Amino acid sequence: MPHNDHRQEIFLTNLPSLVLEKILLYLSYDQIAQIRQVSRLFDFTCRSLLNQGFRAAERFHAKCLKEVRIKLPRRESARRSHRLARHCDILTAIETRISLLGITFLKYVDLDLCCFIPGRVIDEIFSVLKCIQEKENPPRGYEILQELRDISSMAMEYFDEKIVPTLNACLPISPLQYGSTGFSLDLQYQPSTSTPTGHQPRCLAALSEPTKSCSRSIVTDEDMKARSAKKLSKKSTAVINCLKKKANAYKGTVAAQNKKIVELDRRIDQQDEVIHHQNTRLAEQEEKLAEMGRSLSVIIGGGGVKRNAEEMKEERNKKGRFESDV
Repeated sequence: MPHNDHRQEIFLTNLPSLVLEKILLYLSYDQIAQIRQVSRLFDFTCRSLLNQGFRAAERFHAKCLKEVRIKLPRRESARRSHRLARHCDILTAIETRISLLGITFLKYVDLDLCCFIPGRVIDEIFSVLKCIQEKENPPRGYEILQELRDISSMAMEYFDEKIVPTLNACLPISPLQYGSTGFSLDLQYQPSTSTPTGHQPRCLAALSEPTKSCSRSIVTDEDMKARSAKKLSKKSTAVINCLKKKANAYKGTVAAQNKKIVELDRRIDQQDEVIHHQNTRLAEQEEKLAEMGRSLSVIIGGGGVKRNAEEMKEERNKKGRFESDV
């Protein structure tokens, strides 16, 4: 009897979400960001993994920075000559870069409008941190951080210019957005069905006139409330417009500060290059000075030998003269 193998096909989309995440974590974050286009399930899973990856990079960076700062001396002058000074400088530069990325992306990530899109930035952060953790003498800051600064700056600029305008249209609507105070007064009255006065009982007929006066007073009170509500709404709209103007001004200042930070990072890189060149020149000058000192010592030593020989000759001449005189 032939044996029939009944094999059950298993698709990735049929796996539990936890298993699918474990499988996708074998890929790089750049690849995870690219396979979001496969399906909605992949998009949902990859978005979660990218957000978790950025948070993990933040935690790993905080751990590395804490370990380095514990080993550094407390005195600032002694820190500059310590062997971990370069590690601390690189980690501080990464901290500013992570904070800029958080300011750009996390506002929309927390609202679940998007995820941390640039997976390549996460890969680069992890690679730099691992390099710092493993090597005792890592490369200079402008060399090891050049790629991270370039790709993160391009990602932030593209996100602000191309993606943010589409996400602002999807922001949740606030009641303050349209100048309302969050509540409304319903002043619609329905006329009560009443029987004619001819068919009313005597007690109701006697009470009909006081009720009319009471209804008039109620209407006037409601009119006053409506007017006060309109005044409050006008004041609230004025306050909201003022707050919007301040918010726009703050956004402009934040954007300007971000640009200044990027420019300062570039200047720091340039200064690091200049310092590197100056250090190489100083090393060359020290070598030249050492060679000149050696040559001077040789010359001075040779002159002393010549002087000793001349003194010996003079003494011999004196002795010869004395013997001839005797």
